Amino acid sequence: MSEYQKMQESQSITALVSEGVTPSVLPQTRTIFYFLLAFVVIFWTLVPILGHHTPPLDVIEMTTWAQVPQLGYYKHPPLPAWGIYLSELIFGRNSFALFIPSALSIGIAILAVWPLALRFFGAKRGVIALFLQSTLIYYNMYAPDYNHNVAQIPFWALTVSAFYFAVSDGRARYWIFFGAALGVTTLSKYSAAFLPLACVVLLMWEKEARRYLSVTNISLAAIAFFAVLGPHLFWLVKHDFAPIHYMNDRLGDLSLNASWSERFISYVGMQVLVHLVLICVGVWCARGKHVQPDVNLNAPMASKVGRLNQRFLWAMGLGPFAITVVLGLSGSYLHPMWATAMFPLSGLIFVQLLSARIDVLWSPRWLIAWILLMSFFGAIYAAKNTAGWHQLTNKYARASYPGPELARELDQKWRLAFPGKPLRFIVGTPWEAGVASFESSFDTRVLIEGDLTISPWISKNKLSNCGALVVWDPNVDMLTPLKRDWPQIREQEQLSIIPDRANTFAALRLSWAIIPPQGNCN
Repeated sequence: MSEYQKMQESQSITALVSEGVTPSVLPQTRTIFYFLLAFVVIFWTLVPILGHHTPPLDVIEMTTWAQVPQLGYYKHPPLPAWGIYLSELIFGRNSFALFIPSALSIGIAILAVWPLALRFFGAKRGVIALFLQSTLIYYNMYAPDYNHNVAQIPFWALTVSAFYFAVSDGRARYWIFFGAALGVTTLSKYSAAFLPLACVVLLMWEKEARRYLSVTNISLAAIAFFAVLGPHLFWLVKHDFAPIHYMNDRLGDLSLNASWSERFISYVGMQVLVHLVLICVGVWCARGKHVQPDVNLNAPMASKVGRLNQRFLWAMGLGPFAITVVLGLSGSYLHPMWATAMFPLSGLIFVQLLSARIDVLWSPRWLIAWILLMSFFGAIYAAKNTAGWHQLTNKYARASYPGPELARELDQKWRLAFPGKPLRFIVGTPWEAGVASFESSFDTRVLIEGDLTISPWISKNKLSNCGALVVWDPNVDMLTPLKRDWPQIREQEQLSIIPDRANTFAALRLSWAIIPPQGNCN
């Protein structure tokens, strides 16, 4: 028997962790871990397909952007649109292609944290930590709306994991991977800026984290970061930092909707709600007398590596959120969903706090309880696409919006107006035009808000030659700006769209118009 095998048999998990040794994974534990990954990806792909007659608002926006991939867009960095583009390239333009990226994002986030869970707690408690992690609302009910917040979740987790191995192992490849992962995280959303701030906090707090902090390692991380982010940075300069201007304008608008105290309480309260299941399980485990506490695990870790692990969990698991709270206290606007990607280590933190008491969750009945919980979340999510949702809440969910009916009506009107000519462009407000384009039987692109500057993939001449349908919310003045570029536009009598499924959504009244084709549309 090898010395390592003897050590596994004779030493506790605590000793292994304190020496930085990763315990082996038993086949049973590995099977359960794979079950977790498969369940999360499959379940949270199928449930949204059943739970949506029309895809979510942010997903529709991503499909609009994904029609022609760019290095940046007027509102946000480009990575989520790239994800939808790649998914549609592989699976076609359908609902499955829209929901699989979000499910994979959650699966990758869990997979990214697995090496840390294994290193810190061993295989059994590591798996328990990841099951707890999956109960965060951001990882289930909020995940199917694939937007910049959701797209950032896996890359935030990968960056955190890479940083741990960079400061604990020190090999150059980890510093390179850390820089590259941070670059990709920034391509998902600019809130990635809070991640390096948390890294600095850890480096200042724990001297062991500074062992491998050298000019060479920092340079490697920086080169990898700018290699990934560089093209987007050039795009930002070329386009006058359009997303930054949009963000500032958006913050100004949002700050008028509520008082500072309402905004701050909403932000903090949402994060508590997101962790509610995990908190309840933690309180139950802490109050119960299920097992005798493990003295070694409850005691302060004596070794330097063990202390690094402990402080890493707090600095990287709660540090970014704590920084945003400080900003909120200073008066800055905080939106609850901005914290979506900030908690990849929550399950690990709870295992650290509860120690041996968490072992009670390693049982078949708790696995069944977890499956029932996920089923409950899935049922609530899918219920939005039923007539019962309106009866229960007296509101219509956007999931039941008659998007296919709208697209079918517009397609028919184009065919009647221009027989044999393909519909290539739809102009209008982002939701209405985006839905009509996604559900259309034609291969169409969207001119967002009728503004050529925010849809640079469409030229004025090309649209004039091909013609277009225009659809918009009647409360918006869409015609006035369009008439400057296309004076031949013809407004039509308002559309009345009746949902195919009774009582799932109200009848729609939408404005629409036609820009007649003026030439050849190749």
